[in-house]
Amino acid sequence: WRAYMQEVEGYLSGERDYTKLKGDTGPLVYPAGFLYIFSFLRHVTSEGTDILAVQCIFVGLYLCTLATTLWLYLLDGGFTVASCVLLVLSKRIHSIFILRMFNDTVAVLFGLLAIVCFCKHRYRFGCVLYSLGVSVKMNMFLYAPGVLVVLLLANSTYTETFVCLSICALVQLVLGYPFLSTYPLEYLN
Repeated sequence: WRAYMQEVEGYLSGERDYTKLKGDTGPLVYPAGFLYIFSFLRHVTSEGTDILAVQCIFVGLYLCTLATTLWLYLLDGGFTVASCVLLVLSKRIHSIFILRMFNDTVAVLFGLLAIVCFCKHRYRFGCVLYSLGVSVKMNMFLYAPGVLVVLLLANSTYTETFVCLSICALVQLVLGYPFLSTYPLEYLN
């Protein structure tokens, strides 16, 4: 959390060169969506010092993620009491959300919400959510082959798939614009 707040502090003080955004753990390696979300979190938690407030926010994220996961189970017909119990008992998940407050939690929530949209045939909105997840942490880009297959199989034309992929790219361009317009290579690297 402390390193995240240090990285955000550079951004909030006006720095747009990604190579100069750093924390105790090293240089900032997350895309622009991370900066915006964690800047907001810093703002609502007394400049990042109110750890209890941050933990409460992450409890909310945890509950939203849990509810979204269970929603996916319901959509698939795979909801059981055992699956619900296993989800709730995971010490690792509790650690990631409540103790560590990692940005993975935000990225994965966007990814799960995108999957719900894809299940409901809302591909364009799903692509917005998916791209928001990528904007928080690039490991969400690992979903890309699956997203592409879903889009190709679900849409009767390649045109609609192209539109959906364009939406993903547009979200990245809009969120990255302050950095792409000033220090593009530094941001992309």
